[in-house]
Amino acid sequence: MKTDKNALLSRVSLFQGLSGSLLKKISSFAKFHIFRRGEGIFSEASSGECLYVLVSGRVKIYASAGSRTKTFALLDPGDFFGEMALLGQPIRSASARALLDSELLVLERKDFHKFLRDDAALAMTVLRTVCDRLRRADKEIEMLSFQNVVGRTAVTLLDLEAKYGKPASKGSLIDAGITQQELADLIGTAREMVTRVLTKFRTANSIAFEKPSGKIIILNREKLKNCIYQ
Repeated sequence: MKTDKNALLSRVSLFQGLSGSLLKKISSFAKFHIFRRGEGIFSEASSGECLYVLVSGRVKIYASAGSRTKTFALLDPGDFFGEMALLGQPIRSASARALLDSELLVLERKDFHKFLRDDAALAMTVLRTVCDRLRRADKEIEMLSFQNVVGRTAVTLLDLEAKYGKPASKGSLIDAGITQQELADLIGTAREMVTRVLTKFRTANSIAFEKPSGKIIILNREKLKNCIYQ
C-alpha cells in the first residue's frame, strides 16, 4: 500500500503546524527508500546531505570507537533524524543503522534549504529540535559521568519500559526487540557487564525474563529506582 507523503509529514513533529500547501511542496521533493535489517543508513564522519523520516521499522543512532559502540537513540515510526544536515553540518557526528526492515522518507538538503529560508516558523522548529537533542546529549553525558553501570542499567530499563512497555502477567514487558548487546550499547558498557547486572536485578526480583523470547519484564520499578544515584 502506497504511503501518503503529505499525511506522513503532517504527523512528524518537525512539520506540524505547516500549511497544507507547504507540506505538499515539501513532499514533492521527498523520496521513499527501503533499508533492510542490519543495513547501514549513513556512517559517522560521512557527508551529511539528507534528513530522514522513519515511516516503518526501527533505527538506531550510534557512534563507535574501536570495538566499543554507544547507542544514543532508538527511533520509531514518525521520528526523524539527520536534521543537522539541514543546517549545513558537512560531516555526520554519528551513524544510523536499521534495526528492523525500515522504510524511510528522505529529504535532500539542497531541496529543503529553500523552505527553511522562506518559512521562519519551520526554521525555528528545526533549531528547537537541535536544542532538545543537545539537552538530551547533556543528560547522557551526566549519566555516564555520575552513574555506575548498575545505575545506568536501571535508568535505561526504566526508559525503555516507558517507551516500549506492555502489560504482562507479572509486570511490564519491555517489547523493544533489542538484543543484550544492543542494550549494552545503549547503556555504554560491555555485554558481559550488562549480563551480570541483569542477573543481580533478577535475583533481587526487580526483573524477570520472558520465555522463550528472553525479553525483560519489569517486576518492581521502585527497586530499580533505588539503584539510581539521586
